[in-house]
Amino acid sequence: MRVSTTQIFRNGIGAIQDNQQGLARTQLQLGTGKRILSPSDDPSGAVQALQFRSSVEKTEQYQRNGNIAEQRLRLSETILTSVGEGLQRVRELAVQGNNGSQTNETRRYIAGEIRQILDELVQLSNTRDANGEYIYAGLTSLTQPFSPGAGGEVFYNGDDGQRRLQISPVRQLAIGDSGQAVFMDIPTGNGTFVVRDDPANTGGGVIDAGSVTDFTAWVPDDYSIIFSEVGGELVYQVEDSGGDIVLGPEPFREGEAIRFNGIETRIQGTPADGDSFTLSPSENQDLFATYRQLAEALEAPVTDTPSRARLNNAVNRALVNLDQALGNILDTRASVGARLKTVENQRNINEDVLLQLRTTLSEIEDLDYAEAISRFNLQQTALQAAQQSYVQVQRLSLFNFI
Repeated sequence: MRVSTTQIFRNGIGAIQDNQQGLARTQLQLGTGKRILSPSDDPSGAVQALQFRSSVEKTEQYQRNGNIAEQRLRLSETILTSVGEGLQRVRELAVQGNNGSQTNETRRYIAGEIRQILDELVQLSNTRDANGEYIYAGLTSLTQPFSPGAGGEVFYNGDDGQRRLQISPVRQLAIGDSGQAVFMDIPTGNGTFVVRDDPANTGGGVIDAGSVTDFTAWVPDDYSIIFSEVGGELVYQVEDSGGDIVLGPEPFREGEAIRFNGIETRIQGTPADGDSFTLSPSENQDLFATYRQLAEALEAPVTDTPSRARLNNAVNRALVNLDQALGNILDTRASVGARLKTVENQRNINEDVLLQLRTTLSEIEDLDYAEAISRFNLQQTALQAAQQSYVQVQRLSLFNFI
């Protein structure tokens, strides 16, 4: 078979190019540290690497979500701590203002401090995070959740939803609490019923918050304790909302328990003929209203026994409402703390998962440097040999011998 000069040259150049291509690929592998530079290098490995790389990216996103959740929850914890401190201070002021040694003027000063704490509470409840979103607005995070009204009341403009973030493939975490749950939906009284004095009372009776002695016997209704004088003796009877007598008439003894339908309460001081007190099922009241009502009670002048009794009853009612609010704040803080612990635990789990995924991905696509360097040296030698052979072949021409 005759071999032409053109074919010899072409084969020589092809060998050089093949060796250059292999050498360049090995150099690129050494530069990137990756064994698989294109799917054709290892189709099966390339698919596996793509799947593991996707899992790594998802897990890294879960970690970023966990960081966002932690920032929001820690901010919420700080705000709730400040709200709790304000509650404690208002409670101290309520007890101080209820002291008989206080004057109308000093009680107004106390009420003024309570109103300042109320203003601070509004500001705290409208706190924004680093992204400018309100943390207590529920799902409407760009809407200011709390706004004061003309009459001093505070309105909630958000919703009762909770924003959630995915921190693992199977776990979502609430990263906030709605202002409705934290500041608005707070039970009044002892949580089962609330007591109130009639503003028209003319005596000195002061009723306590009451308690439930038998939940199975409790019948929710609006009850009235009505006082009257019979034969020169002060007696009372308890009526339900329909006017039916539930208890009595019974002689009144100061501080003696008044028991009926699984509940009890006590009255200190001496009510007057015609005075009355109501016991109604607890309803929800916002913390802002509790502060405002307490301030208004302390600002009202005390000039006689009936006005003193009204102050005492109002402060007692505020104290139990404050205790309910404080319990709600503490429960929310406990929930926030539990969620922070969940974020921390999940972060550790995600770190372990990332380590495993990255290790497996490295085994699939990372380069064996020892093998690659040996191959590089071999390819370099082969290229040099091909180049030298081509030079020798170039000289095999008759023109060189003419």
